[in-house]
This record gives sequence, structure tokens and C-alpha cells, in this order.
Amino acid sequence: MDLPGFLHGRPALVSLWATWCDTCIEEAPALNRLDREARKGGDAVVVGVAIGETRDSVRAFARTQQLDYAQLIDPDFRLADTLGERQVPATLVVDRSGRIVFRGKSLDAGSLAAFRRAAQKP
Repeated sequence: MDLPGFLHGRPALVSLWATWCDTCIEEAPALNRLDREARKGGDAVVVGVAIGETRDSVRAFARTQQLDYAQLIDPDFRLADTLGERQVPATLVVDRSGRIVFRGKSLDAGSLAAFRRAAQKP
């Protein structure tokens, strides 16, 4: 898993989640909509990071829940530990330079506003 390599300088809303997290399941449709909106508007992306999960469980869950946005898997909590985020849900916004400009829990108005600011063209 290489989040910075995946982003390639694109702004992103990063959602750390797990298959057992009810709030994570509830916000998945909103993340799908946000991803579609972001891709239409430019180069911004929505990325899910399944922490403490196996590839097979994430694949099955993503199919069942119809997750359309990119998914990364962090089975050993390496990225979560690097980010200092072991609780789910966690929502991060990363700007074009790769800096985390917002940290929050579930998707909310603050994270959406931060993502929209980060996604604006310079």
C-alpha cells in the first residue's frame, strides 16, 4: 500500500473504515456520490482504506455494498499507525502537496468543506 504514490499529487478525501463499523457502512453511499462528483469536477479522488481487514473480506464487502471509490487495504495497520489513526471511521483530507489538512471522525460538513477547498484548482 502506497497512499502517496496512489494519489500522485491529487487532493483526496481518505476514509479509514472496517467491515464491522456501522457508521462506515452508513456513509458508503455518500462517499460513492462524493467520488462521482469529484471525478466529474477534476482530479480529486475519494479513497477508502480498510484497516485490519483481509483482501478477500474487503473485496466481498465492496462488491456487496457497491463501493465505487478506490479501495486500499491496510491489514497490518501500517498506514493507520503512520497516520496516527487506529479508530474507524476516520476521515482525512489531503491537499495537492500531500499534507493532511483535515482530520475528523465520520464524514461531516467540516470534512466536505475541507475536501472541496483542497480540490479547487490553483
